[in-house]
Amino acid sequence: MTTYIVKKFGSQLDFLWEAVNGESDLRTNQKLYKKICKYYKEQGITFPGDAHFDYDTVLDCLYEDINL
Repeated sequence: MTTYIVKKFGSQLDFLWEAVNGESDLRTNQKLYKKICKYYKEQGITFPGDAHFDYDTVLDCLYEDINL
């Protein structure tokens, strides 16, 4: 099953994998990062506002969604 993230951001999949694997920082592409955060907020994921915790939460969610 293909997830929304894979469908919507398929052209950025390599970059997303690099971020999940700690090879790059997703926040270097703020536009993409904000879109992904917005999607997860709409899915009910809670972000408490701590930048480090929020980023780790996004990476955890991404791992689950792109690790097919």
